[in-house]
Amino acid sequence: MEEKKKSGAAGENVQGFHPLLLIREMIGKLWLALAVAIIVGCLAYIGASALYSPEYKTQTTFVVSVREGGSSVYSNLAAAKNIASSFSEIVDSDVMKKRVAAELGTDRVGGEISASVIEETNLIELTVTADNPRSAYLITRAVLNNYGELAEKALSSVTLEILRQPSIPISPSNTSGAMRAAKLGAIASATVVLVWVCLKAYLRDTVKVTEDVEKKLDVKLLATVYHERKYKSVKEVLRRRKKSILITNPTTGFAFSETFRKLRTRVDYHMRREGAKVIVVTSVLENEGKSTVAANLALAMNRKRKNVILIDGDMKKPALHKIMNYQDKQYAGITDYLDGKAGLKDTLISDKNYQMGLILGKKGSDRSTELVCSPAMRELIRQARENVDCIIIDTPPMSVSPDAECIAELADASILVVRQDTTPVKVINDAIDTLSSCNAKLIGCVFNNVRSADLSDGYSYGSGGKYGYGGHSYSRYGYGKYGYGNRKKQDVGEEREV
Repeated sequence: MEEKKKSGAAGENVQGFHPLLLIREMIGKLWLALAVAIIVGCLAYIGASALYSPEYKTQTTFVVSVREGGSSVYSNLAAAKNIASSFSEIVDSDVMKKRVAAELGTDRVGGEISASVIEETNLIELTVTADNPRSAYLITRAVLNNYGELAEKALSSVTLEILRQPSIPISPSNTSGAMRAAKLGAIASATVVLVWVCLKAYLRDTVKVTEDVEKKLDVKLLATVYHERKYKSVKEVLRRRKKSILITNPTTGFAFSETFRKLRTRVDYHMRREGAKVIVVTSVLENEGKSTVAANLALAMNRKRKNVILIDGDMKKPALHKIMNYQDKQYAGITDYLDGKAGLKDTLISDKNYQMGLILGKKGSDRSTELVCSPAMRELIRQARENVDCIIIDTPPMSVSPDAECIAELADASILVVRQDTTPVKVINDAIDTLSSCNAKLIGCVFNNVRSADLSDGYSYGSGGKYGYGGHSYSRYGYGKYGYGNRKKQDVGEEREV
């Protein structure tokens, strides 16, 4: 096992490119990209607004005409082009600035002065730019009061007449660009986040496809459970009605049910070969679907004429009572029995709908490890062994507490549930080593909640046979003398399929 793990670390853990997984990862993290985009956009808007310096412009238009020889349109156009640069130098010269500053009573001119020719005309436009409208207007008036004397010497062959007088600007000529900065910042930050999400998902060493189980994990694959939609219609999505994915539900897909029939066959083969009765179902992390797998495996085993008990051994965060629709019913929980507050006949539920025994939890307990390792737990499993054919125990995730290992010491076999692209391979292999060292033999893993990873992916299930539902008769109270397990025998050879 160690050799395989080292080999996998050296050469097997090359990440494949799975576009659909990356797309789903991006969709799942859109909220993060949106949140970052909003934050960065707001900061960019605030920053651009804080750095914004408004500019105000006044513009004065001059008409250029040639003084001598009877001016023509052509000569006026040529004169305007020729004097444009000279006039710009004049109005922006040090002499002009000193005169303007003296007229305004300041040390320097707080603005910019420039002149340019309006294309295809004999018009020159004088532009003054300042940081406030009053300064822009006053500077313009000062230039107009002083340009004549300077221009007369340099531009003696032409005359300049004012066509449009300046006016006080009422709004800035430039914008802050805050909205543009906010948009660019939001788009850039969202793109960076999504690229980071994709890169992180690509480099994440997890079990992404079925082939990765054999390449990366030190365990046999028992079944691949493909994703099954919990809500089948828009109405159910809007109502968010609490609903479990069970093979007894008529709306559950055939492929999903068929997978658990195959899983049951493989687990049953191991049980008959090894004489096993107690099966532990666990996972490494939370939300990998172990409770749903345990419940459906118990239902599938029950349909093969097996007296089955499903036990919720997850006393930190019990979930089977919700999956089996017992959250609103009155019953004694497993912690009540282990604490001595309730007897077995009060704890064991003989369910008529699912036609199997249930021992469920209610609320989480801080003493879960103490209860799991108690003599009462050993006695519970001992009595179950004597009276039923199969006991399926749902345990807490191995990363949460040592309860799974404690229960595995009391069981005969264990199954590890691995959710697609969730748990790091190294952590899974460490959990596999831990389970392999327990008394319960690790049968294999269930690759759970699998979705297509590549655009060319497809999967199919075998079909055939009619699927019927048989019945068990459980007594009201429990094992042995309480009548549990004394159901009426069916015809030999008859097997009730999923």
